[in-house]
Amino acid sequence: QVFLVIVIAFFLLLFIVVIPTLEAHIAEYDEYWRARELEAIENLDKAYHPNPEKVVCHYNVHFSRTMLEFFITKSVLAKSKKGPYEVTNPVDSCWRCDSDWEKNRKNLVNCAPGFARGTTGGKGGEFYVVTDPIDNATGRKPGTLRHAVTQTGPLWITFKRSMTIKLEQELIVTSDKTIDMRGTNMEIRNATGITVQFAKNIIIHGLHIHQIIPAKGGKIKDGEKHLGLRSASDVDKIFLFRATNI
Repeated sequence: QVFLVIVIAFFLLLFIVVIPTLEAHIAEYDEYWRARELEAIENLDKAYHPNPEKVVCHYNVHFSRTMLEFFITKSVLAKSKKGPYEVTNPVDSCWRCDSDWEKNRKNLVNCAPGFARGTTGGKGGEFYVVTDPIDNATGRKPGTLRHAVTQTGPLWITFKRSMTIKLEQELIVTSDKTIDMRGTNMEIRNATGITVQFAKNIIIHGLHIHQIIPAKGGKIKDGEKHLGLRSASDVDKIFLFRATNI
């Protein structure tokens, strides 16, 4: 009898702990989220790479090249690259060499090494300029970051000016988006973080995230025409769950 009680207690604990984890903050698992989950499973199969060693080798080549440039003097860089630029990582060393990068923002997709190679984000869509730092969980106001990341289809999201955004609830990013902060000082601080769940093909570049605090959950805009019920979020700056090509 004692053994039976232990077994029952174990499975109850498993149910309490594992089931919420599988749904990952989704308090109401409706048809919208079921469809997104099925799509995410298909995307996971497509993202599988049969030769991970080759992918790692590709990244190492880019990293080695960046470190080599790091140790070259700025004067040499200025002559060889037609102007000085700051070498920081394989991605930045790619786009910073272009003096017209602001006009060629979407060339950023060519800079991702390793497993991120091939991620295009919002390259196939229009530019969306965020003008308002105010956040509301329902995300109905155009010009806000939440309104931008929940639109259907690809978008390349930029910012009109530097700003600090205090997210009211977790920011749920949908597929095929680029959040491009280059040229501005963008911060998310003293608020909850970003969630990429059952989504694919997302680029986030140049964002500073500080002092993340959990949110209680509630109704949150998680799609262009959908408000979903979420449970409490955690303190992850960027939470990934069944996401591919990020």
